[in-house]
Amino acid sequence: MNFNHLFYDSHVNFNSISKKRIVLSIFLGLVSAVLIYSFFYVLRETDRMMFLDFEYRPIVIPETERQLYNLFFAAISMILGNSITISFLFSRPQNAFSRRNIKRTRILNDQAFLGFNFIHWFAKVWFLFGIFASQFMGTKFITTFILPSILLIIVLYLDLWKTLITVIKKNRWKIQCVHLIVFLILTFILSRVDVIDYKSMDESILDSNPTIDVPSSFYLNDNKRKYYYDNLVLKMELVSENDVGVFNEANERIEWNALSMLVLDYNNEQSYQHGRTWVRLRANKSIPIKYIKELELILLEMNLWRLFYEVSNNDESTASYYNNQLETRISPSLQEAFPRIVKPPKVPGWDFYKEQKFQDTLSVHISESIEIDNREVPLNMLPRNLKTHINQTSIIEYIYADDATYQDYINVLSAHKTAVWELRATENFDKLDEMIRRNQFSRDEKLYEERNRILEMYPFRITERFE
Repeated sequence: MNFNHLFYDSHVNFNSISKKRIVLSIFLGLVSAVLIYSFFYVLRETDRMMFLDFEYRPIVIPETERQLYNLFFAAISMILGNSITISFLFSRPQNAFSRRNIKRTRILNDQAFLGFNFIHWFAKVWFLFGIFASQFMGTKFITTFILPSILLIIVLYLDLWKTLITVIKKNRWKIQCVHLIVFLILTFILSRVDVIDYKSMDESILDSNPTIDVPSSFYLNDNKRKYYYDNLVLKMELVSENDVGVFNEANERIEWNALSMLVLDYNNEQSYQHGRTWVRLRANKSIPIKYIKELELILLEMNLWRLFYEVSNNDESTASYYNNQLETRISPSLQEAFPRIVKPPKVPGWDFYKEQKFQDTLSVHISESIEIDNREVPLNMLPRNLKTHINQTSIIEYIYADDATYQDYINVLSAHKTAVWELRATENFDKLDEMIRRNQFSRDEKLYEERNRILEMYPFRITERFE
């Protein structure tokens, strides 16, 4: 019995551990924590750069969320560093008769399993899932997974406390409190370390791919057609106070007189794959509307009568992948709004609004405010005011003030489209249109006739001019 007790001695003798080994263990644990934290940090930044948004800009993490990520990485790293310290400290027998020390073996096994073995599984499942899920969930990821993350840290840290309770008998609570305070302080300090200069990296990418603040719209029924992302992208941005620039998708500036050549070249490249080229406009909401309409006139003169406006996408999970859209038909009345000395051939249908005699014309004055018959109309009331003038014998005239912006125009266009959609919905147009879109290759003449009847009953017709 005496031999067995001596051979299976479970006593931990700290006096037999040299101070040099204690210092080396602590140093090794701290260095390991820094390296593990750096690995997590670099892995996150690498993943973030792999998921650029649709304008090739980085997914910018708000500073508050970044600090939460860093605190989580730092806490996990400090726990693993602590495990390395304990494992190295007790990795050697303390004397010749403690090679089968049960307590020492149990400590080493605990630190290996709940430390690295568990984190190995966690890194493959939880960490990688969280990294990819955060790209789709945005800030909702933090609120959804912050509690499980905190619980994970608590579980791993309590395992360290179990080890401390095992080897420390005197002043246990005092030492544990000191250990917790030191752990929290080192975790906070480590979380403030930025391994990569992410700000400079983001600034350089954002400079080459600037964000265009597109207008907002409350009408989103046009967004159901996603195929428009095969179309040509034109960007418009305020270069200076009196200078509006047109850019291609690579952010290269294009002169106005070169637009036709750009569209023609794109059309020649894509016509065999996608048919007719339509243009998708990504423009700053503060641009004066006259520049937008002048661009539309250039497209109209090229017989491109359809245009897609990009509007803001408020869905956080998809905002980094696409903007929403508004579809419009360019009005031939712009050819009178911008008289030209040298006029190109007229667009087919140019005289449509002249030839048809409308019994009623509703003039909508567009600026920072909206006026009808010299009376200001709130935006939320505009659809109701427009409904009575949406019929076969009426037309709505947009009149732009000198200070009218692109956003002002999109507000009125959204209200107009909402009014038309609500009127058509009384004839079940939305269901009819959905049936046709789902069965594009089985042409049902009755469905098409019924849809055309509703379109003629509630048409979307506008003319445009400037004050």
